[in-house]
Amino acid sequence: MLASTSPPAMAVALPPTHRPRDNLYVLFLLSYIPIIIFFDSLQFYPAGLAPGSLLQLHEWYTKHFNDQLVISQPAWFRLFTLTEPLYQLPVAVWAVWALRSKSYNAPANLLLWATVCCGTTITCVFEFYHNQLMSNQEKLVLIAMYGSYALIFGGIGVDMFCRIQKVLKAAAAPAEQKTALVS
Repeated sequence: MLASTSPPAMAVALPPTHRPRDNLYVLFLLSYIPIIIFFDSLQFYPAGLAPGSLLQLHEWYTKHFNDQLVISQPAWFRLFTLTEPLYQLPVAVWAVWALRSKSYNAPANLLLWATVCCGTTITCVFEFYHNQLMSNQEKLVLIAMYGSYALIFGGIGVDMFCRIQKVLKAAAAPAEQKTALVS
């Protein structure tokens, strides 16, 4: 799925200044990758291997934000967080390369990735909204924090969907022209 790098036909690579959205996505991914590695995946580190500074940061986060999902770890949330090191992280690392090299299969892979990321994040936002153990201020802060990620993931997904639609429309145009000529 992710291995192929050469497009089916010769393509001229655009300079980075002509791909501002891709550059923004790369910057976002470069900031998101360390969050997955050093914070979101901390619960999966083998006992004794998690650096003390990361454990202290995690403890500060739970005390300061009262993030009930991180504190209570419901089963569905643990499944969502498991997608981060097993799926989201590898695709994010690959996507940095794919976007920088203008890989032709980046839109399809990033559409799926963004859908997973957005869906899991929106579920967390919904849970915060309905949580009875948090104050309204705590809810607002966490909804804003998680919600901003959901918007970014959603934006990437919509952009990738539009890119795929553009390619499909261009591919269908010659067939439609042939049909019109025969009619």
